[in-house]
Amino acid sequence: MIKKLDLQQDMFWVVATMGIIFGAIFNFLPMTPLWLDEAQSASIAGESFSSLLDALRHDGHPPLYYFLLGVWADLFGSSDFALRAFSGFLGCLVIVMTWVAFRMHMGRKESLLAASLIASSPFSIRYATEVRMYSLLILLLLCLYINFHRATQNSRNKNKFLYALSLACLLLTHYWSLFFVSVLMLSLLIKVNRSTGRENKDYKSLMFWSLGACVPFIFWLPIFFEQMEHTGTPWAKAPRPTVVLALTIEAFGGGKGSEALLVGVGLSLLTALGIFTRLNKTESGLEVGLNELFWLKRICLISICTMLLGGTISLLTDTAFQGRYGVFFFPFTIFASAVGLSRLSPKASLSVLTVFLLLCSVSVARELSRDRTQLGEIADVVASKGNLGDSIVFCPDQLAPAGNRILGEGYEYFTYPSLDTGKRIDWYDYSERNLNSSPSRLAEEFLDRQTSEENIWLVWIDGFETFESKCSSFRSELNRQLSGGETLVNADGDDYYNPANLVRYDNNKR
Repeated sequence: MIKKLDLQQDMFWVVATMGIIFGAIFNFLPMTPLWLDEAQSASIAGESFSSLLDALRHDGHPPLYYFLLGVWADLFGSSDFALRAFSGFLGCLVIVMTWVAFRMHMGRKESLLAASLIASSPFSIRYATEVRMYSLLILLLLCLYINFHRATQNSRNKNKFLYALSLACLLLTHYWSLFFVSVLMLSLLIKVNRSTGRENKDYKSLMFWSLGACVPFIFWLPIFFEQMEHTGTPWAKAPRPTVVLALTIEAFGGGKGSEALLVGVGLSLLTALGIFTRLNKTESGLEVGLNELFWLKRICLISICTMLLGGTISLLTDTAFQGRYGVFFFPFTIFASAVGLSRLSPKASLSVLTVFLLLCSVSVARELSRDRTQLGEIADVVASKGNLGDSIVFCPDQLAPAGNRILGEGYEYFTYPSLDTGKRIDWYDYSERNLNSSPSRLAEEFLDRQTSEENIWLVWIDGFETFESKCSSFRSELNRQLSGGETLVNADGDDYYNPANLVRYDNNKR
């Protein structure tokens, strides 16, 4: 019996360690071209510091991630791999910090379990392989919690400073941090009112440090208010509360598809196991009931309230919600899942962990094998059948940043509706510009501006918010004026996250 238990323990360590290695490797694997949001990030990060602020006025995000990405690019280059490696590096730090955070409360086995779960998570790997700020957000949330806990246990100013620094960085990384900070400040205020003596003094001190962490964001407020008025989220509508939950579970599972659904459901069940089981002190077993771990309940309450506050404000202000915003709930799901798994018998824990990691690997493999944009396929066709100097027009303009980056120099670029080169999307008054555009007028203006003597290429697709069917109308107008066109690539939404069609026109037939 003892040998059997030892074997199970050894197998547990092997499986959990393999989960960590799997995640660390996959953080650097994607070789597909950058898609829209990534190309947008790369373009903004390429700006000098003085022009970065103006670029963000027309984008709608805080500055920290883009500043750090720009520093990384100066050190390691701006290739697709180099830029994604920044998120991969942050993803590896997330694994380490998860171990550190969990080790403050639990043993080595439980901490290894938490590190394995977050390392192999399709959500974590997805954003460790994209040129976006979500791996940085996970890391900052973990750093904030670690230093918050240390500050409550030891009132040294070093711990409080690191806590405040993490909080300030969160606010300058993503605007949903405002909801998180609001909930956190309210929880501190409640603790101040309910505590006495030394504890009351410590929480008052943390409250003042939290207020101090908001000072850097105050200097950003003029740009923030300008973004609120002119950028917003024109690419999607506000969802219902049930949709918020569904999108979050879908994102945690790794995206769309049956494999991702199974991972999302499995993670939800493990989270529930961690929340709604407690140790029975008299019988040395488990019983149904709210978890007795105070630190886990505190994280749970703050995470849930953040999502409720953010979802409610999104609905009231008609601003978009994406599953990735669930990042503020993500560390808690990992912690709760690890607690739940650790409370099963050694045999059951090993079996469930093995099955769950296999599901994660399938979801990750499926997601990473799927190109995030069809612009790579389109670029190959343009390069093989076109000529340098050809005119390429993107409709909508959201296809253009990836297209510019993949195709490179040597072509004349246009976008619908602004007819600029489209290296970066200008979200400033975006909805009004699109809704007021005229496909027939812009087709004529485009044909007057372009200088190609041979091929004109149209990269297009309908379905983007605020465009309705204007891109197909734009295509019809080009068909009329250029005597039809040849479709060389059809949009494939099954294999590509951002699909698109490619049509070639012979300018000599005009």
